[in-house]
Amino acid sequence: MAKRTTSVLKKDAKAFRFQEPYKGEELVFAVVPIDRLEVVPHQRKPSSAHVRQLATSIQRIGFLVPLVVVPKAGAQDQYVIIDGQHRYLAARELGIDRLPVVIAPESIADRMMNLNIEKEPNIRERAQVALAIYRQHLRTRPDIPESAPEMVDAIERPYYVTLGVAYEQQERMSGSAFESILRRCDWFLSEPLRDAYEVRKVRAARVLEADRLVHRIADRMREKGTWHPYAYHQIIAAANPYRRKRAPIEFDPLFDALIQRLEELEQHPELVFAEEAA
Repeated sequence: MAKRTTSVLKKDAKAFRFQEPYKGEELVFAVVPIDRLEVVPHQRKPSSAHVRQLATSIQRIGFLVPLVVVPKAGAQDQYVIIDGQHRYLAARELGIDRLPVVIAPESIADRMMNLNIEKEPNIRERAQVALAIYRQHLRTRPDIPESAPEMVDAIERPYYVTLGVAYEQQERMSGSAFESILRRCDWFLSEPLRDAYEVRKVRAARVLEADRLVHRIADRMREKGTWHPYAYHQIIAAANPYRRKRAPIEFDPLFDALIQRLEELEQHPELVFAEEAA
């Protein structure tokens, strides 16, 4: 990183180094041509409404908040945006040709992706970002344990990876309804990433199996006129055999029991309300 920041300082008199006041990271502020910037590949899908809102704001008060970028690997004087894609897209719409940026070390890029502050991401977006970061590490360092400190630091929640794999197969999956269960049983694994990823795929299949049952039960509830917007959460809560236990639970026995109970509720959806009342 030192060489890349030095080159920026030599080429642009407006660039200068400074030290981030809390963690002590060395950062560089610069104004760079917009054509040297690109959005990180695993950024979440942008909101066109948010881009329009930001464009209006920039027209009124100017471009005041720098983007956060890291040097692009293998490319001279090119940068990848890790925070600020909506501001970048708004600037492109307005024809702005140079943007203020803070150039950060590549080591914090994963953490920044999980703490993006422009807009609170939903669980699908968090899962997609977590899976993309996970696969990036899988390609470059497949032998490190999933539970290694750098992975724990990079992935906000381990079960987001499981959900990310599941969302790729079924985008309309009720991921948020499973979060309270996954939080208790789907932790970082001690296996190397190449093996842990295979476990993640198996777990994603179990989640999708449960999700299909949940949707079939919800369809039965619609037929009986008892469906409501929180039905998916209610169904999973009613089927959860460990909902009153506080201790962590292993993934396989929990999902074995959960799926068995969901199969029973599919035959008798009226029991969803009985279980909730119990």
